[in-house]
Amino acid sequence: MNVTWLPYELHPEAPPEGIPRERYFGGERSQRMREHMQSIAASVGLTMQTRDVIINSRRALGAAEFARERGRFEAMHHALFEAHWEGKGKLEDADDLVRIGEGVGLDGAELREAVETNRYDEVIDDNRRLASSVGIDAIPAHVFDRRFLVLGAQPFDVLKQVVERITAPAE
Repeated sequence: MNVTWLPYELHPEAPPEGIPRERYFGGERSQRMREHMQSIAASVGLTMQTRDVIINSRRALGAAEFARERGRFEAMHHALFEAHWEGKGKLEDADDLVRIGEGVGLDGAELREAVETNRYDEVIDDNRRLASSVGIDAIPAHVFDRRFLVLGAQPFDVLKQVVERITAPAE
């Protein structure tokens, strides 16, 4: 089975400094979401530090596309997730993106230039339009066999059932 990660900017309306989570979702909902995410993370042994702002991910998505062109996407993708969820870096900050990219073997000066000039904006915008055209408006979003769309954080069993369905012999 092939997996292709595509960029999707969840909050294009967020300014570079982000939007305070409580202002966006409200205090009570923000707290419920934080507790839910912490519970899921703990149940599978992940470290997850939630930030108090909804970030603008455009620069990070561009950095990942830069890495894709240089054959380092998987490593960069993992490093970006780790930096965000474990609180090791701000994905909207060019200095942090360069540090993360250098950590996976990318040229820092080239990466900075790509991020600061918004080299991948068209790719990001095209993928958002494509995603919207098939009903994607949340992350994560998984499309299986170009037929099944699973939106949002789902239990492993849900994803497993979809894979079993598309890999089952035809009746």
